[in-house]
Order: sequence, then C-alpha cells, then structure tokens
Amino acid sequence: MSELQQDAKPLRWLLFIYKVPQEPPGRRTYVWRAMRQMGAIYLQQAAAILPHRPELHDALTRLAAQVLDFGGEVSVLETVSPDAGWQQRLVEQFLQARSREYAEVMENLERFQAEIRKETQMGKFTFAELEDLESDWEKLQRWRERVERRDFFNAPSRQEVVEASEQARTALEGFSATVYASEGVEAAGQDIQA
Repeated sequence: MSELQQDAKPLRWLLFIYKVPQEPPGRRTYVWRAMRQMGAIYLQQAAAILPHRPELHDALTRLAAQVLDFGGEVSVLETVSPDAGWQQRLVEQFLQARSREYAEVMENLERFQAEIRKETQMGKFTFAELEDLESDWEKLQRWRERVERRDFFNAPSRQEVVEASEQARTALEGFSATVYASEGVEAAGQDIQA
C-alpha cells in the first residue's frame, strides 16, 4: 500500500458487496436502485462504495437486511483509501456522476423557465396553469435536493444549478403575481419555496 500525500487525508469508505438470486426478477434492480438513490459508485458488478457517513451506514444496514431477506449474500465493510491516487480517482467518479445528474436538473430547469416564458407570451395567466407550474416546481426542487444529498464532494456544477433554481423561482413568483393580478385576487403570502 503506498502512502497518501501529506495534504490528502485518507477518506473512510463503506463497501457494499452483494449477491442476489436471479429469481424472482426485480430484486437485483431493487438493490441497484437503492444504491443509486444513495449515490453509490460501483467498483465492479455487485460491489459499490460510498463515503463513510452514519446515515449511509444505517441505510446500507437496512439494505443488507433486505438482501438477506431476498435469500442473497451481503457484506458491509468499512475501509480507508489505500493511496492518494486511488482516492482522487474515486472522488472524481463521484463528481462526474453528480455532474451528470446536475446537468439533467439544469436541463429541466431551463425547460421549466421556457414553459413560463411561453405561457407568459400566450397570456395564459390562469390558476390552473399556475397550479401546474407550481407542481412542476415542487418536483424539480425535490429532485435537486436528492442530488444535493448525494453530492458528497460538492460537484462544481452544483452552484450553477443553485443559481438557475433561484432564477426559475423568481420567474415563477413573477408569473404567480401576474396570475393573481389578472384574476383580481390579492396574493397573500405567495412566496415560492426555493
């Protein structure tokens, strides 16, 4: 094992290695989705890794119990980075995975703002349209929050998504104010959550 560079403290990791029976179908997908939702990176088939955090350890423990219930095999191991190069490559994989997810969120935020512009140009200032936009906004925010929870190493694109979210929220607030004004209703406490 080579030594880590002095300025790079070795990180602690949780390694999840499992084997799930092929039948009945869907159980492997269940585990894969659970690992994806946690933000895991696969080192190889059925061997995933996450930063060592109490909430992730608890989630992996619950998932391990489920794998055993499926009739599978599972190990949840704690480890540390063997060297600085390995650690940097792994952190880069996490950053790339989150950057791809942030790019999807950004694309949807842009689509959301385009929808507001379209409805504004059409003069479609109705409560029904506002309700649809607010529903879309809530979904976008939940999605962004999920990505942020698994952004363990602060991907560079995170700030861009935060700024785009703020712009989208401002656009939605403006649209909302226009809907209330055009409907002749006073907008009491209409603050769109970021």
